[in-house]
Amino acid sequence: MKELLLTEAREEDLGFLLGMWNDPGVMRYAGYPEGRCWLDADIRRWWQEYLAEHKKTAGDDTQLIVSLEDGTRIGESHYGPVPEGFAVGDWRRPEGVRCFMTDIKLLSGYWGQGIGTQGMRMIVELIFAKTSCELLVVPPHKDNPPAFRVYEKAGFLLTGLEAWQGHEMMELSRERFKELYSG
Repeated sequence: MKELLLTEAREEDLGFLLGMWNDPGVMRYAGYPEGRCWLDADIRRWWQEYLAEHKKTAGDDTQLIVSLEDGTRIGESHYGPVPEGFAVGDWRRPEGVRCFMTDIKLLSGYWGQGIGTQGMRMIVELIFAKTSCELLVVPPHKDNPPAFRVYEKAGFLLTGLEAWQGHEMMELSRERFKELYSG
Protein backbone atom coordinates (compact mmCIF):
# COMPACT_ATOMS: atom_id res chain seq x y z
CA MET A 1 0.00 0.00 0.00
CA LYS A 2 1.27 3.46 -0.88
CA GLU A 3 1.83 6.00 1.88
CA LEU A 4 -0.74 8.79 1.58
CA LEU A 5 -0.81 12.31 2.95
CA LEU A 6 -3.82 14.53 3.59
CA THR A 7 -3.20 18.26 3.63
CA GLU A 8 -5.47 21.27 3.62
CA ALA A 9 -5.60 22.84 0.18
CA ARG A 10 -3.36 25.84 -0.41
CA GLU A 11 -3.38 28.42 -3.16
CA GLU A 12 -0.60 26.55 -4.96
CA ASP A 13 -2.98 23.56 -5.28
CA LEU A 14 -5.45 25.50 -7.45
CA GLY A 15 -3.90 24.39 -10.74
CA PHE A 16 -4.15 20.76 -9.66
CA LEU A 17 -7.77 21.18 -8.55
CA LEU A 18 -8.65 22.98 -11.79
CA GLY A 19 -7.20 20.16 -13.87
CA MET A 20 -8.91 17.51 -11.77
CA TRP A 21 -12.32 19.20 -11.73
CA ASN A 22 -12.17 19.79 -15.49
CA ASP A 23 -11.44 16.08 -16.12
CA PRO A 24 -14.66 14.40 -17.36
CA GLY A 25 -13.44 10.99 -16.16
CA VAL A 26 -13.02 12.24 -12.61
CA MET A 27 -16.20 14.33 -12.55
CA ARG A 28 -18.70 12.18 -14.48
CA TYR A 29 -20.35 10.83 -11.33
CA ALA A 30 -20.21 14.18 -9.54
CA GLY A 31 -22.78 15.77 -11.82
CA TYR A 32 -20.29 17.12 -14.36
CA PRO A 33 -20.03 14.57 -17.21
CA GLU A 34 -18.02 17.07 -19.29
CA GLY A 35 -15.95 18.22 -16.31
CA ARG A 36 -16.59 21.59 -14.71
CA CYS A 37 -15.26 23.48 -17.75
CA TRP A 38 -13.78 26.10 -15.45
CA LEU A 39 -11.22 28.73 -16.33
CA ASP A 40 -8.52 30.11 -14.05
CA ALA A 41 -10.86 32.96 -13.03
CA ASP A 42 -13.49 30.42 -11.93
CA ILE A 43 -11.13 28.49 -9.64
CA ARG A 44 -9.82 31.74 -8.17
CA ARG A 45 -13.39 32.91 -7.44
CA TRP A 46 -14.13 29.51 -5.87
CA TRP A 47 -10.96 29.82 -3.78
CA GLN A 48 -12.02 33.18 -2.33
CA GLU A 49 -15.48 31.81 -1.52
CA TYR A 50 -13.93 28.71 0.03
CA LEU A 51 -11.54 30.74 2.21
CA ALA A 52 -14.46 32.83 3.50
CA GLU A 53 -16.53 29.71 4.30
CA HIS A 54 -13.54 27.96 5.89
CA LYS A 55 -13.01 30.96 8.17
CA LYS A 56 -16.74 31.35 8.92
CA THR A 57 -17.03 27.69 9.98
CA ALA A 58 -13.79 27.78 12.01
CA GLY A 59 -12.29 25.14 9.73
CA ASP A 60 -15.28 22.78 9.68
CA ASP A 61 -15.60 23.41 5.92
CA THR A 62 -12.30 22.08 4.56
CA GLN A 63 -10.83 21.23 1.16
CA LEU A 64 -8.20 18.49 1.32
CA ILE A 65 -5.53 17.36 -1.09
CA VAL A 66 -4.62 13.66 -1.23
CA SER A 67 -0.94 13.15 -2.07
CA LEU A 68 1.60 10.38 -2.21
CA GLU A 69 4.44 10.43 0.29
CA ASP A 70 6.68 12.16 -2.27
CA GLY A 71 4.19 15.05 -2.58
CA THR A 72 2.60 13.96 -5.87
CA ARG A 73 -1.01 15.17 -5.78
CA ILE A 74 -3.39 12.36 -6.73
CA GLY A 75 -6.80 13.41 -5.44
CA GLU A 76 -8.98 15.63 -3.34
CA SER A 77 -11.73 15.58 -0.77
CA HIS A 78 -13.98 18.17 0.73
CA TYR A 79 -15.90 18.00 3.98
CA GLY A 80 -18.27 20.38 5.63
CA PRO A 81 -21.30 20.68 7.88
CA VAL A 82 -24.74 19.95 6.47
CA PRO A 83 -27.08 22.83 7.44
CA GLU A 84 -30.04 22.30 9.77
CA GLY A 85 -33.16 21.54 7.75
CA PHE A 86 -31.17 20.40 4.69
CA ALA A 87 -32.98 17.93 2.43
CA VAL A 88 -32.03 16.51 -0.93
CA GLY A 89 -34.18 13.99 -2.75
CA ASP A 90 -35.59 11.56 -0.19
CA TRP A 91 -32.79 12.17 2.33
CA ARG A 92 -33.25 14.63 5.20
CA ARG A 93 -30.63 15.71 7.69
CA PRO A 94 -31.69 14.36 11.09
CA GLU A 95 -32.79 17.19 13.38
CA GLY A 96 -30.39 18.10 16.15
CA VAL A 97 -27.61 15.88 14.80
CA ARG A 98 -24.28 17.48 13.85
CA CYS A 99 -23.95 16.14 10.31
CA PHE A 100 -21.11 16.51 7.79
CA MET A 101 -20.85 15.53 4.12
CA THR A 102 -17.67 14.40 2.37
CA ASP A 103 -16.34 12.50 -0.63
CA ILE A 104 -13.09 11.51 -2.29
CA LYS A 105 -11.96 11.87 -5.90
CA LEU A 106 -8.76 10.42 -7.36
CA LEU A 107 -7.04 10.87 -10.69
CA SER A 108 -7.86 7.88 -12.91
CA GLY A 109 -4.30 6.54 -12.82
CA TYR A 110 -4.82 5.73 -9.13
CA TRP A 111 -8.15 3.91 -9.40
CA GLY A 112 -8.46 0.21 -8.56
CA GLN A 113 -5.43 0.05 -6.25
CA GLY A 114 -7.07 0.40 -2.84
CA ILE A 115 -5.93 4.02 -2.60
CA GLY A 116 -9.50 5.35 -2.51
CA THR A 117 -10.34 3.13 0.45
CA GLN A 118 -7.11 4.01 2.24
CA GLY A 119 -7.65 7.71 1.62
CA MET A 120 -11.31 7.60 2.65
CA ARG A 121 -10.45 5.87 5.93
CA MET A 122 -7.91 8.61 6.63
CA ILE A 123 -10.50 11.28 5.81
CA VAL A 124 -13.08 9.64 8.11
CA GLU A 125 -10.56 9.54 10.96
CA LEU A 126 -9.59 13.17 10.38
CA ILE A 127 -13.20 14.39 10.36
CA PHE A 128 -14.17 12.57 13.54
CA ALA A 129 -10.94 13.71 15.25
CA LYS A 130 -11.10 17.39 14.22
CA THR A 131 -14.83 18.13 14.30
CA SER A 132 -17.92 17.57 16.42
CA CYS A 133 -19.49 15.55 13.59
CA GLU A 134 -22.01 12.97 14.84
CA LEU A 135 -23.12 11.67 11.43
CA LEU A 136 -20.95 11.61 8.31
CA VAL A 137 -22.64 11.17 4.93
CA VAL A 138 -21.47 10.49 1.37
CA PRO A 139 -23.58 10.55 -1.81
CA PRO A 140 -22.11 8.06 -4.34
CA HIS A 141 -23.74 7.75 -7.77
CA LYS A 142 -25.62 4.50 -8.44
CA ASP A 143 -23.60 3.91 -11.62
CA ASN A 144 -20.28 4.04 -9.74
CA PRO A 145 -19.93 0.66 -7.94
CA PRO A 146 -16.25 1.29 -7.03
CA ALA A 147 -17.32 4.33 -4.99
CA PHE A 148 -19.84 2.24 -3.05
CA ARG A 149 -17.09 -0.29 -2.26
CA VAL A 150 -14.73 2.45 -1.09
CA TYR A 151 -17.35 3.93 1.23
CA GLU A 152 -18.53 0.53 2.51
CA LYS A 153 -14.92 -0.45 3.33
CA ALA A 154 -14.60 2.85 5.21
CA GLY A 155 -17.67 1.93 7.32
CA PHE A 156 -20.55 3.72 5.60
CA LEU A 157 -23.95 2.03 5.35
CA LEU A 158 -26.53 2.53 2.61
CA THR A 159 -29.65 4.36 3.76
CA GLY A 160 -31.77 3.19 0.83
CA LEU A 161 -32.64 6.83 0.13
CA GLU A 162 -31.97 8.53 -3.17
CA ALA A 163 -30.35 11.91 -2.70
CA TRP A 164 -30.45 13.46 -6.19
CA GLN A 165 -29.93 12.57 -9.85
CA GLY A 166 -28.98 8.95 -9.21
CA HIS A 167 -26.97 9.57 -6.05
CA GLU A 168 -27.72 7.45 -3.00
CA MET A 169 -26.94 8.52 0.53
CA MET A 170 -24.65 6.48 2.78
CA GLU A 171 -24.09 7.25 6.47
CA LEU A 172 -21.49 6.60 9.16
CA SER A 173 -22.34 7.54 12.74
CA ARG A 174 -19.72 8.50 15.31
CA GLU A 175 -20.75 5.43 17.34
CA ARG A 176 -20.16 3.09 14.39
CA PHE A 177 -16.88 4.88 13.66
CA LYS A 178 -15.70 4.20 17.23
CA GLU A 179 -16.65 0.52 16.92
CA LEU A 180 -14.90 0.06 13.58
CA TYR A 181 -11.82 2.23 14.05
CA SER A 182 -10.85 1.60 17.69
CA GLY A 183 -7.96 -0.76 18.17
